[in-house]
Amino acid sequence: MGGFSPCVGGGRTGSAPWAGGGGGQRLPGPLARASLCLPPGPALPFPLQLPPSPLEVLIVWQRNLTALADGRLGPNGSVAVAPAYQNRLSVDPQGGTLTIAPVALQDAGPYTVEVFPLGGQVWRGDIQVEVYELVGNVSVTPPSLAVSEGAGSAALTCAPVRGTVTWTKDGQSLDQNPRYRLSAGTLQISRPDRNDSGTYNCTTRSPGSDSVLVPFPDGPEPPTISLSSDRDPEPRRYVRVNSTVGLGCRAPSDPPAQIYWSLADASDPLVPAQPDLTLPRVQLSQAGLYSCLASNPRTQRQLRATLILTVTRGSPPGSPFCSLDSVANGTALRFLCSWPGGSPAPSLSLQGLPGGGEQGVGPTLERTLSSPPPALNGTRVTCLGRHLAAEGNCSMTPEAPSGVSLSFQASLDPGGTVLLDLQCQGTYRPVEIAWAWDGAPLGPGGRYRVSADGARLTISNFTAPQDLGGYSVRCQNPLGSQESNLTLTGPSVSSWSLVRGSEPGSARLSWAVPEGSVVTGFLVQVPGSPGGRAAGEWQTLQTLGGATRSSTVGGLQPHTAYSFRLLPLLGAQPGLPGSLPVSSLSAASTLSPGAIAGIVLGSILGMILLLALLVLLIWFLRARWGESKVGVPPPPEHPGKEVWGQDTLLPANQMQG
Repeated sequence: MGGFSPCVGGGRTGSAPWAGGGGGQRLPGPLARASLCLPPGPALPFPLQLPPSPLEVLIVWQRNLTALADGRLGPNGSVAVAPAYQNRLSVDPQGGTLTIAPVALQDAGPYTVEVFPLGGQVWRGDIQVEVYELVGNVSVTPPSLAVSEGAGSAALTCAPVRGTVTWTKDGQSLDQNPRYRLSAGTLQISRPDRNDSGTYNCTTRSPGSDSVLVPFPDGPEPPTISLSSDRDPEPRRYVRVNSTVGLGCRAPSDPPAQIYWSLADASDPLVPAQPDLTLPRVQLSQAGLYSCLASNPRTQRQLRATLILTVTRGSPPGSPFCSLDSVANGTALRFLCSWPGGSPAPSLSLQGLPGGGEQGVGPTLERTLSSPPPALNGTRVTCLGRHLAAEGNCSMTPEAPSGVSLSFQASLDPGGTVLLDLQCQGTYRPVEIAWAWDGAPLGPGGRYRVSADGARLTISNFTAPQDLGGYSVRCQNPLGSQESNLTLTGPSVSSWSLVRGSEPGSARLSWAVPEGSVVTGFLVQVPGSPGGRAAGEWQTLQTLGGATRSSTVGGLQPHTAYSFRLLPLLGAQPGLPGSLPVSSLSAASTLSPGAIAGIVLGSILGMILLLALLVLLIWFLRARWGESKVGVPPPPEHPGKEVWGQDTLLPANQMQG
């Protein structure tokens, strides 16, 4: 056991390795230490001093909870070693000693032994074994190193490499710096700077170390560029055309560094060699990459700094424009955002799309979704535009076709022929619209015209019955489709009414047109005509437009019966004779509202006047009666004459009464 040594900082602490289980006594033996460290060698025995026991003793050896050997101890004892370890492990059947020969690096680990005396106390013990490589003299190469700040890398090598190698700088452990790389005893420092200057020490797991001093030369330090503008508050974002721009380059160095500028304008042959650079009335051509080079002639070191100067003429006009199209034969949606006119170009981003947004720099940005999910229906997609001098946005909402319906309107062109417009209404975005007539597709050409958005179909020289029939429209996009149908019929009237008008000698006509009936006008007619024409002919009183649904006919004679006919027209084509409604009206003598009002007012005034005369007459009679009572002499002997004379003063009705 002479090759054993305690491990520095290794093993467990606070308990003895071979400790008895039940009573807490130590298992006797020379290995009463927490851990052992040893180099690879010919043999490693684990001797045991077992407590006396007259009975049979069982023993079990383990490493890392893996059984190594087990069996009985004693004069006739036998201990079996696991097959995987039979070539290097053995156990003494008398004393239980475990021997490893030869010892290899993989033999390191925790070892456990358990002793079971029959009828006695169970004993247990464990020990941590570490196997290390033998290390000779340790050295670091190169013994000294001079590097330039910003060089690609610097490397220090520790040799010989045995086991674990650690590095320190100025007595302190290296921090977790991504520029430090450790590999097989080599410390590599990428892009060293003056903060890396110091003494580096290499330590192996076994005693042995070496150190090296890494000095640092003079500068220059990495240069920095400052930027100013007489018109722009944030010149690092952008400067405007015709502003005066100043650039400054600073790089601490001993001796002071020499400064050289590289300009963005390739047509300028000058190479300024001073720390400060002025650009008066800057133009778009001067935008781009500016760099300053700092050079130290003593260290032969050169460092460069760069800056991008952005010159803008102005932001794009207005706001971003969004458009949504159906592409790939109606199987994909294309979202397009454009904001042209800015210098430099704006940055655009699409937000709200499945799978994340889309962004880019330029006047336009698009994203195509193949087989878009139904959940996209009704989802707003927003385009955000950002320019150096402005921001804007627009939005678009894809919608599956819904609420699709058809309507029509007939009109006359200047030549008198019929134009029929079929209009598709509904909610959809985007949409591809297909028209059909009696199941046959309709497209632009000949008498058919389709609007740019496809929602209107115009048929010129529309005639009946050639162009009548079933028309349909189908609206579809990658999110769905919907169809609407409309049957067009010839001109007709479904119902109408005829009543006397509010003016004397007038009649009021009202009517309705069936759904789908194509009408461009109406004729209001009466039978017969001046000049003694045949009685079966009709005289046209009024010519009305196709949108009219009521009319008043005046100039009718009192006490005369009239028959009226309403004739619907499609251009010059009349409606079918069998569908022409005919109605009669007797235009009796009537008073106008003014005449009726005059009669009523005259009657009221007459009654008021009559009542006034009656009151006056009563008052007069009562007055005369009072005089006769006071001073009138008795009546003469002939009263009839006198009475007659009084009676002639009464109204005729009173005389008769």
